[in-house]
Amino acid sequence: MITPREFWNMRSLHYDEGSGEQYAQAYARTVELSLRYLKPSDRVLEFACGTGLTTAAIAPHVSRVRAIDISDGMVEKARARLADVPNVELSQTDLFDPCLEAGSFDGVTAFNVLLYVEDRPRVLARIRELLKPGGIFLSATDCLGEGITRVGIRKFWKSHTGSMPYVAFDSRKKLERDIAAAGFMVLERENLYPAPPNLFLAARKE
Repeated sequence: MITPREFWNMRSLHYDEGSGEQYAQAYARTVELSLRYLKPSDRVLEFACGTGLTTAAIAPHVSRVRAIDISDGMVEKARARLADVPNVELSQTDLFDPCLEAGSFDGVTAFNVLLYVEDRPRVLARIRELLKPGGIFLSATDCLGEGITRVGIRKFWKSHTGSMPYVAFDSRKKLERDIAAAGFMVLERENLYPAPPNLFLAARKE
């Protein structure tokens, strides 16, 4: 079974030329919607920042971004992209690193990562812990459980043969229920891609 770090290190080699280009409009809309909820004074944590596509777009509009990813390959790509962005602190680590202090972020983003999280309640609880009271959680997630797609079939096969890590097959309603059950009030939802659906959710820590 391939580890998440190994898988995303391989994906980092061609991510921008593949998914980055294919989902360019969805990424742009993700940023556009997110900026409705972020202020110039905000300190933001970007969980699973990847190659820094959304980081580079959000950073100019907030005070500081703490961008993390478990993949050193992704972090290397992001570091090159963000070399001239002074208010981003970038590191290879995970969400449970004790250097991330509880209640220290105004916003947390999780773009295109929640479907790869096996223990989602634990991850959502940690995100909630890291947010200040009333903090904003912004996510965009493929919902592979809504209809049969080539992407879904491919990921199902790969995840069950060990060539990629765990993949969730959620409906949009289930994903939203999971986030609400973790102590968030959903403020806005929008589907960003036709098939499979890519659901953007903005939620506030209750």
